[in-house]
Amino acid sequence: MNMRIIGIALAVPFFISASAQTTSQSDACLSVTTVENFNVTEYAAAPWYVQQQAINAYTPAEQNRCVTAQYHIRDNDNLRWWERSWWGYTIDVFNYAETSTGRSSGGSLCADFDEETPSQLRVAPCFLPQIFAGPYWVVSYREGIEDGYALVSGGQPQNVVEDEADCGAEGVDSCCKTGEGINRSGLWILTRQRNPPDALVTEVRGIAKQMGFSTSVLFNVTHDADCQVPGIDDADESDNARYLRHSHAN
Repeated sequence: MNMRIIGIALAVPFFISASAQTTSQSDACLSVTTVENFNVTEYAAAPWYVQQQAINAYTPAEQNRCVTAQYHIRDNDNLRWWERSWWGYTIDVFNYAETSTGRSSGGSLCADFDEETPSQLRVAPCFLPQIFAGPYWVVSYREGIEDGYALVSGGQPQNVVEDEADCGAEGVDSCCKTGEGINRSGLWILTRQRNPPDALVTEVRGIAKQMGFSTSVLFNVTHDADCQVPGIDDADESDNARYLRHSHAN
């Protein structure tokens, strides 16, 4: 989902609740906690490359290439009043993705968080009030050039996935997922490396399982030599110029 930050920017109401749920809600799902002592500035300091993600309204299976999230902390103290967010957002987000045919999607979002729980971000199109923003929870995270990763969920998973009951610390609990709509949906494995070792992704999948997340819902994302991500591979242009140029080319 970015992050700048998260998910794909869609001009659709974020107040629509997740509706496409193929499994039942259950108290059997483990309660998920987010990262303690989370440093948002550090998290936003470099791009994130999505390695695996779950299907939802803005991450369809066909968007399986070059999926990235970039974040920028707003310097509100040095912004003029008309440059500041009307709704109090403090983070700019830029997400990007391509299909196998090279068709690109993405755009800008806005995010914010509470000082007490900075790992529980809220994300939405910038024109919407924060009450309509969706959860973007960083539930596991490690910083590092070689082994940096983030496991991000669209909130608390509440839907039991049938025939997958090897979650939890002992591997005997139900595995659950979030919804498949807009808000309260999605699961992402992101890394600092564009193409990390398979062992790192396997490690994060194991962490997800221990926390109670279904990993059968995840699909792979590739980052091949043809990926030209705005803001990463052409850092001399503005975000809008990069995105518009790339979109018109496709």
